[in-house]
Amino acid sequence: MSRIVVIGTGTGVGKTHAGVALVSALASARVSVAGLKPIESGVPSEPSPTTPTDASALAAFSTFHVKHPLPYALPDPVSPHLAARRLGMRIDLGRVAEWVDMHACAEVLVIETAGALLSPLGPGLANLDLVRVLRPDHLLLVASDRLGVLHDVAVTLHALRTMAADLPVPLLVLQPPAVPDASTGTNAEELVELKIVPRLVGFPRAEPTAEETRAAAKWALSALALEGQNQKA
Repeated sequence: MSRIVVIGTGTGVGKTHAGVALVSALASARVSVAGLKPIESGVPSEPSPTTPTDASALAAFSTFHVKHPLPYALPDPVSPHLAARRLGMRIDLGRVAEWVDMHACAEVLVIETAGALLSPLGPGLANLDLVRVLRPDHLLLVASDRLGVLHDVAVTLHALRTMAADLPVPLLVLQPPAVPDASTGTNAEELVELKIVPRLVGFPRAEPTAEETRAAAKWALSALALEGQNQKA
């Protein structure tokens, strides 16, 4: 089994879009895959087919059955730690790990986190702690191709190097923003030219199952496998 954990430089950068694309690409290759988002806020009490949650979007393309209920499907559209507090609870990473391990028979797990790498999950607890608990084989860092992304990627990678050098080096996925700005389209070259990342994958602004998105997802999966082999060597 291989675990791919999807992290982000912020909220709303397209982690779910990238995650669904990976799950869809793996499913099309007849791989047993489960797309998971164990912690999500802004989840309505009544599910709507027109506005699926991130977790349901990932599960919809999974070929391995996703277990229900999810560990933390929180109703308030705020930071998960605050949404949990409003319900009189704290997020327990052990509970999350147990639920994720229930899917261990799948060949690949694609696990999406909520928010950015250092987004809080509770007092003294952040997504970085969750990533450690999830025991990833690969990390996918998702960022938005907009002004400020050079800083956002550099800071996230610095945090990983200094606070979690034991974790895999992430592969960067750059996604087009909903509203382009003057920097959109230039950031990929700058990220490599400035040696912030050695390489990255650019995803198109298209449906996760579109041919061009699936092709980008397959390239990302190949790059992750190659990076994993290099790290082991």
